Amino acid sequence: MLHRALVLRSLVLRASLALSLGLVGSACDSSADPPAAGAAAGAAAGAAGAEADAPAEPSASAKTKGVAGLVDGYREPGAAPSADSAGAEEPAPEALAALPPSTGGAPLPVGTLAKVGAVEIPMSAFHEIYALKVGKYVERGREVPPSAERRYRKSISERLIDQELLAQEAKRRGIDYDPARLAELEATRRRGIRDWAKHLARRGETDASLRAMSVAELREEVILDSLGLLAVSRAELEADYDAIKENWRADEPRARASHILVPIGPPPSPGAPSPSAADEAKWAAEAEVSAKEIHAEVILPGVDFAEVARRRSSGPSASDGGDIGIFTRDRMAEEFSDAAFGLKVGEISAPVKTKFGFHIIKLTGRWPAGVLPIDALEDQIRHRLRQRKLHAGRRDLRERLRRETTVVDFMAPTLGPEPVRRARMEPEPGEAAAYGAGSGSASGITSGITEDEPDRVR
Repeated sequence: MLHRALVLRSLVLRASLALSLGLVGSACDSSADPPAAGAAAGAAAGAAGAEADAPAEPSASAKTKGVAGLVDGYREPGAAPSADSAGAEEPAPEALAALPPSTGGAPLPVGTLAKVGAVEIPMSAFHEIYALKVGKYVERGREVPPSAERRYRKSISERLIDQELLAQEAKRRGIDYDPARLAELEATRRRGIRDWAKHLARRGETDASLRAMSVAELREEVILDSLGLLAVSRAELEADYDAIKENWRADEPRARASHILVPIGPPPSPGAPSPSAADEAKWAAEAEVSAKEIHAEVILPGVDFAEVARRRSSGPSASDGGDIGIFTRDRMAEEFSDAAFGLKVGEISAPVKTKFGFHIIKLTGRWPAGVLPIDALEDQIRHRLRQRKLHAGRRDLRERLRRETTVVDFMAPTLGPEPVRRARMEPEPGEAAAYGAGSGSASGITSGITEDEPDRVR
């Protein structure tokens, strides 16, 4: 199945390159926008007339390739361009057969997708992503609807332009993202997804293309932070607390804890035979030994529990330093709650066994029945307000960078008029719901943890 998917991706990528080359003949005989005329310049007929309107195609050595130039989908500014960017080869017949039925869209630009300042984004960067998106239709033998083709052209080109703008702005300011944050974000995105390769295929992405988007998100955050636009004042905290505090009223005590999970045995696989009693006993003994080793480490003076949790916990909360939020006794497994509510704030338990494995628990807060005080919710309120500012700031930042930077988008003239909106958009084949980085929530007891995840500990 994986081999078939890779072959299909290769065919569609070559076919999408053919889309920009194979349609130029008809463009030569009609008045064309600059990108279409640029494509016509590569044809034998009408070349001289097209060259007057088309941007000149510089040699590969003369081009400045930026963050959008891809090697396996992604590379940093200044890295060597991918082999694809050197030019498109003639498509093989099987590649043309893999291309979805024509939807009548205008010819794609040839050579260069856009110019951002002095940096050119090659069309190979566009084709790499476009082939993945279109491949979902090809695999099902479906025609790409005109609305979807236009949406792909627009969204992919804007995405690559924005990534380059952010790379240039970060470089200009002498700041950049933290690679550790990137690793954390990628781990969070994988959380709860059993078949990552299948998930990527459904979304029409690769690890590299998602990484490029994550890098852009982190650069946005770093830039906005440097401008002081994400700071949350005490007045803002108190105002938000006053608005939501009644939502945090309870008739029983609550606690907040972090934990390190050591699972018993390998994760279950669909269709796999049930383990024998001997296997289960062996796995439990091994997990207990590992849990005791971790416990011995975290109780040493000066050791950061959160850092060890990030490094050694197998629970979904590992990227959050093991923090599972605020909970009442009945929200957790009895063994877990008994241990957690029996600790003093700051204490760490010995390994506690539940059906999920062994847990080393650190109590980080405890409150009586009633309304939670502001100090119990401050971190969550601050995070939510910061995320709200980040969401608004991202939009404003991208708009400002486009105003302040000379951007020539050769894809824009191929889009045509905005289609009339329909009441219900046609779903893309296999498209899953969009997902984000998995930020915490002040409205939930354990911040986005589902019933079947170990951090719920039921």
